[in-house]
Amino acid sequence: MKTVKVRDLVLGDGIPKICVPVIAHTYRELERSLEETACSSFDLVEFRADFYFEEEAPALSRIREAVGGKPILYTLRTMEEGGEVEISDSQYQDRILRAAQTADLVDIQLERLHIQTDNRQLHSHLPALVHEKGAKVILSWHDFDRTPKKTEIVQKLCAMQREGCDIAKIAVMPVTRQDVFELMEASVEMLEQKAGCPFITMSMGNLGKVTRAACAFTGSCISFGTAGQMSAPGQIPSDLLRVMLQSL
Repeated sequence: MKTVKVRDLVLGDGIPKICVPVIAHTYRELERSLEETACSSFDLVEFRADFYFEEEAPALSRIREAVGGKPILYTLRTMEEGGEVEISDSQYQDRILRAAQTADLVDIQLERLHIQTDNRQLHSHLPALVHEKGAKVILSWHDFDRTPKKTEIVQKLCAMQREGCDIAKIAVMPVTRQDVFELMEASVEMLEQKAGCPFITMSMGNLGKVTRAACAFTGSCISFGTAGQMSAPGQIPSDLLRVMLQSL
């Protein structure tokens, strides 16, 4: 499995890295969120643009100023996958490509890859367009209702690799303890047999919280911790998460 270097951060090697979400509706709230982040332990930040109501460019510039040389991940999570916005395919693509000019990593939902814009042209090469802007691509898929079988999880991760991502990501919701094992077993299979690039996997909620700390065992290269608000259920405070990752 190859590693991915984003600024000075190497993903896919060594201790899994901690990503802290920056969640705000307004610029004033953004300042407060960045203050909380500054007091926490993190390796990169995630700007959850679907929560943000104001112009994004000043927000991204302020985040860059606050985090210095640490990478910024831009995420625009739609309602279909547990996010806060409902927008057209063309709007989604436009916002992704604008953000790629500033952010170091851009999250693209797998289901939004083969999108059809208003002028009826298919755009299946969104990762390549993001790469042209100078950013790395995380292809992602989320299910807030269930956990698929191991074979389906592995198939989706492999599909993301074929689509040209730098990092593949899957997050699922467990209903039983066996669901948590399903996600972990799929991750280990990727690590040992099929991973051509780094990947991120997690089981959400309290039941799946163990996967956020055990990602060194399963091969997941990033674990999402909190320095304030959660962006997904089951996230662990980043300072505690750092201790757990280093101990394991």
